[in-house]
Formats: sequence, structure tokens, C-alpha cells
Amino acid sequence: MILVLPPFLWANPGTGEEAREDSVRQEEALAATLTKAPRAVTEQTADMVRWMARRRQFSINGVPYGFTGLPIVYFSPNTGWNYGGRLQWADYRRRPYRYKMTLYTLRSEEGDARFYYRIRVPRISGTGFGVQLLASFRNDIRTRYYGLGNESRLNQRYLDRDHPDFRDENYYHYNLEAPRFIFNLLRHLGGPVSMSIGVGIERTKVSKRGRRSFYVEEGTPDGVEDGFTSFGSLTFNWDTRDDDAIARKGVFHEWSYENSRNSLLALIFEEIDFRRYTFTDARYFPLSRRLNLAHRSVFEVLSGSVPLYAYGEVGGSRRKKGLGGSDSLRGFDRQRFTDDVRFFSNTELRCQLFSTRAFKQYFEWHGISFLDLGRVWPDLDRLTPRGMHRTVGMGMRVYWNSDFVIRADLGFSAEQAYLGLKYRNIF
Repeated sequence: MILVLPPFLWANPGTGEEAREDSVRQEEALAATLTKAPRAVTEQTADMVRWMARRRQFSINGVPYGFTGLPIVYFSPNTGWNYGGRLQWADYRRRPYRYKMTLYTLRSEEGDARFYYRIRVPRISGTGFGVQLLASFRNDIRTRYYGLGNESRLNQRYLDRDHPDFRDENYYHYNLEAPRFIFNLLRHLGGPVSMSIGVGIERTKVSKRGRRSFYVEEGTPDGVEDGFTSFGSLTFNWDTRDDDAIARKGVFHEWSYENSRNSLLALIFEEIDFRRYTFTDARYFPLSRRLNLAHRSVFEVLSGSVPLYAYGEVGGSRRKKGLGGSDSLRGFDRQRFTDDVRFFSNTELRCQLFSTRAFKQYFEWHGISFLDLGRVWPDLDRLTPRGMHRTVGMGMRVYWNSDFVIRADLGFSAEQAYLGLKYRNIF
């Protein structure tokens, strides 16, 4: 996998101490142009100055903005050459931002395609409300399904052309086409507590990738493959993190409920009617100025007539692939284990290696080691801690202007090694 990055990401940062001193000098100089601080500068003011200095890149009519983006180019033996980019624009008139827009696009020679546009306004001036809009499309030609159960098998003989049991190289994969639109109304309730109400629509289409396919021969879990659905969600958050993009201390709890159905269209599509209950607990502990311990646990229950594609996702305010892959068990293939009840946890030890400024940009390099645990169950009455799948690994993070994250992880499990690359923290 090859990622093309701007040259200044690899600029010589000098020694760690020199970089820190240079960072402090530039933050102080920038602070003088941004704020007229009183002589007795409070810690809160100093923290705000540092926060602004690491994010603001330019001002228009006195308004501080941040703009970050990267091209994406890499080769995969499964999808050929992939190309695209990710752009992010934020207005930093208030913390964490007045609004932020993110655009991501990626296409491959073999037809794989991803696109999303998101705009988030945490709070609208003069109200206690905010909004978030997400429009996305994906044509995922390598969506995985290995069957239900914590001990589902990955039979390599079915994928080996030289073996007499060979079925198809894409036997465990299928094509998933899914345009989606989601609107969330955000509401701050007081202190660290907030909530959101969301509505959305999506149309999913599932089809075979190869001549033979596991989901066709074995059948889908509830006999439901795809269709047109509308859904609603209700989410409550408790958030004391010091930063929502790159947290170093604090706690984040999220309770999420989602109801998806297509009952009005059941005459055209197979009936989809399912509920998703998701609980997330994330905690951040500063062990020293450079060292952080971060831990996240996610527990989810699905009920009803669940379509095939929904088993490959974990819900909440940000849907993600699980269990397995770069967002959950980073040592197994994406969507390796799935069932109606699922749990996974991620523990990371994060160490800031050095920081620097280059071309008026602020960068931090972090090294991490991690341990991931997870398993699935068919029902709540079958819960047991035995049978946890484990992955261990290491990774690197580049924090660009303390808001744009470049993440690379290498995870190892009893089944394989997995390399993941993302443009956000795992949590």
C-alpha cells in the first residue's frame, strides 16, 4: 500500500527539544496577534491560545480557519489502483469549532468507490441546538460475510486455486452498493450531557462478487439481503474529553438506539425491520506529559429481521466496520465475526515522539501499542467472557494541526496480520 503525502510531512523536525521550543515561540507569537490577553493570563486563556495556535492556518476578515487535506494513491491486489482524497475545512471562532466540513472520495480500477460529505454545526448561535448532515455513497466490492457465530470458519482451501476444494477467490465477499443520507438534530442538555435525534434513508443492493458466494450457498441470517429503508435514532452522550478529535483526558459515554424498517415498501423489497442498541465507553488517562493510556469498550445488540449488510456494521453516532478490521479487532479481516450480540474493546498506550512546525503547519508524531479484545454471541442469555479473540500490535499517528489524523496500525492475531490506514483516530 502506497500513500502519497505532501513533502512537508517529511520535513526535518530537528531535535525534539528544538521542535518544542520552536513550537512554543511560534504559538506565543501567533497568540499575540489573536488575543489581547491581560497581564495576569489565566490557565484557561493560555490553554485557549495553545488550542487556537495549533489549528488556525489563516484568517479571512478576522475569522480563523483551518484547512487540511491529502491526496490518496495506493495499489491493492484486490481492487487495483485506488485514488482519491480527503479535505477538511473548519471555522474556529469558538471551541471545538463553529462548523466543520469533511469531503472524502476514493475510487479503484475494479469499481470500488467511496464518497461522503459531512457538515457539523455543534451549536447554532442563540439556540441550544446544532445540526449534522451526512450524504454518502459506497460501492464496496469486498464486503465480507463469514457466517454467524464466534467460531465462524475461514476455510482457506475454498480460496486456493490449486486446492481441489477451491470455490472462488471472492467466496466470502460480496458487492454492496449503498447510498445513504442522515440528518441529526443536536441538543446540549447541560454540563457534559447532550443528545441527538437522527433520521435517514438508505438503499442497499447486495450481489455476488464471484461465481460462487458463501452468503448465497449458506443463506443470510434472517433471510434478508437488502432493500430500501428509513431509520430513526436517539443518542445520549456524556462527554468530558478535553478534545473531541484528539482526546488526552476525560470520559466519553454514548447510549444509542436505532430503528430501521421498510414496512411501507415490503411489497417490493424483502421486509427489513430491526433495532440496534449500542453502548460506548471511552476513557483517557494522561500518565505523563507525553504518555497517555486510552481505553474503549463497545457493546451492541441487534434484534428483529436484520439484513445481511447490517451485520457488518456497528452503530452509534459514527457507524464503523466490525468485528475485525482497522476500527475494531485490528488483527483480523474486516467483519470477521458477527452475530446479534457483540462486544469489543481497544486499549492503546500512546506516546508523543516529537512535534514540529513546517510551512506554518503544526505536526505531532505519536507511536502506539495496542491490545484489542472481542467476541460475539447469538443471544443475551448466552453471554460469557470465555472465547475472546485477541489482537496485539503497534502503530503510528500523525496529528496535523491537532485536528486531522493520519493513522497506521499493524495488528497480529492467531489468524493473520492486518495493516490498516485511516484518516481518524480509532476512538
